[in-house]
Amino acid sequence: MNPSESGKLHQESIVIDGLNASHLRATTVLDRLHAGGITAVHATVAAWHGLAQTMTAIAEHFDLFGRQPGRIIPVREAPDILTAKVTDRVGVILGFQSADPIEDNIRLLAVYHALGVRVIQLTYNAANRLGSGYAVAEDEGLTEFGRDALFEMNRLGILVDVSHCGDRTTRDAIEASEAPVAVTHANSRRFCGEARNKAPEALHALAEKGGVVGATAFPLALTGKRSAAIEDYLDAIDDLVDLVGVDHVGLGTDFMEEMPRQLAREALSALSAEHAERFFDVQTTRGLESIAEAGNVTRGLLERGYAHEDVRMVIGGNWLRLYRQVWKPAFAPREGIAIQVLPGFGRRRSDRNPKPAAL
Repeated sequence: MNPSESGKLHQESIVIDGLNASHLRATTVLDRLHAGGITAVHATVAAWHGLAQTMTAIAEHFDLFGRQPGRIIPVREAPDILTAKVTDRVGVILGFQSADPIEDNIRLLAVYHALGVRVIQLTYNAANRLGSGYAVAEDEGLTEFGRDALFEMNRLGILVDVSHCGDRTTRDAIEASEAPVAVTHANSRRFCGEARNKAPEALHALAEKGGVVGATAFPLALTGKRSAAIEDYLDAIDDLVDLVGVDHVGLGTDFMEEMPRQLAREALSALSAEHAERFFDVQTTRGLESIAEAGNVTRGLLERGYAHEDVRMVIGGNWLRLYRQVWKPAFAPREGIAIQVLPGFGRRRSDRNPKPAAL
């Protein structure tokens, strides 16, 4: 395959990283996002943090938007992603990797939504007021408070993420949600047996309701070992496509570039010391050491025989479709919500009725 073919496709496509926990305020991270041709990135703003810490983090991102208007743009609605594309900027989607920032006040969800938060993972590794993370020995499922919070997220138009949730909490959330649900960064446990990956049955249920799973490039979720290569990442995508269909697979690299080490230690505090140490020992994935090398994924998928339109969907189109379906304007009334639909972007392959490509 001609390298210029993949480069052209990557350059012309909407490319979305469904979860990236990198330290966005580091100039090098912005440089790499631009080098990788990323149109939009779901950036982690908070996780296990309380209200005060979360508001400070949001304020810091607002300050970043003000200082870097020529490089990044806040994403509140799907059209903002298209604006990012045509203006050669990176759209930044604010998200939480746990619902801890709402504390015990569901009304805070509307506040965060008004401030631009568009994706919230229900739990991180441990249990919280909403449910259980994957590291909890006994997952008791979605709590009543969790169900109320989920329904409010549905009403507001915040995408529900279950990536780090335990198996029962994951199943409960998918079943209870009135809107499609996302796994922004995980692979199938059929492919790699690490507990952080998701059960195939859960991914089937997610896809049946229109959700999307973002393949993660984290080596432990690819090989169960400290190292992996881009071929392993492409294998993980192949597995997900085979499992749930090409319309329900995206990218969710889970890069943690320039993350302060103390922050990383806080993130792993719910894990055993031995388990946490495995994370610190992990190397970057060869051939995909940075988000700057995202174009290698596009080239790899083409080399494996994916049709151009299918590659477009995996590297960004499926996320765009899901965002358009779930997100709603801030201060949405409780009834009569109209979701804006943009022609020509993010449609499912089945909506276009092309001939299926041989993988």
